[in-house]
Amino acid sequence: MKKIIIFLSLSLFVISTQSCKKPPLPQPEEENTGTTSEGGNEEEEEVLPSPFAGTWDYTKIELTNGELEIMNNVLGTFEGSGSEISGELVITENPNRYTTSLAFTADISVFNQQQSLPVDRKNSSGTWTEANGEITLKDDNGNDVGVISSTSSKIVFTGEFTEQIDAQFGSIDATSDVIFTVEK
Repeated sequence: MKKIIIFLSLSLFVISTQSCKKPPLPQPEEENTGTTSEGGNEEEEEVLPSPFAGTWDYTKIELTNGELEIMNNVLGTFEGSGSEISGELVITENPNRYTTSLAFTADISVFNQQQSLPVDRKNSSGTWTEANGEITLKDDNGNDVGVISSTSSKIVFTGEFTEQIDAQFGSIDATSDVIFTVEK
C-alpha cells in the first residue's frame, strides 16, 4: 500500500508540474536575407527598383547668364525661359543608363525686346548612380551633369545652351547656363 501511495503521489506531482508549464513563446521571424533551397544554392536577395527609374517629362527650363557674341565680340547678355517644351528623360536600370531628348522655344529678352528662338531637338545619353537617395548623372563623354536636387518625383539639373541665330549681318552665337526640371 505504501508503494501505491508513493506511486500515486509521484504521478500526481509529475502531472501537476507538467500542466503548469507555459507553452513556448513564438520566436520572432528574422528578415529574409537570402534563403537556401533544397539543393544548397543560395538565392539572391530581392532588390527593389530605384525610384529614379522610369520616364520623366521636362517641365521647366531657365536660361541664365546668357551672352550673345558675333565674331568673339560680346553684343549683350540675356536671361529667359523655355516654352513649348517637348522632351523626356528616360532612366533605365541594369544597365544604369539615361537618355534624353528635348526641343523647346527659348523665350529671351535681348536689348529689351522679347525674342522667341526655336531650339531644335537635341539628344544625349549617359550613365547614372544612386547613393543616399540622390542621383548622379554622367554623360557619355565622362562629364558630370550638375544635379541640383533630386527626389523620387522631381530632378533639377544644370546644362549649357548653345544656339546660333541667323542675322542679316552674320551669325550670332547665343550661349547660357540652363537649369532643367523634370518630373514624374
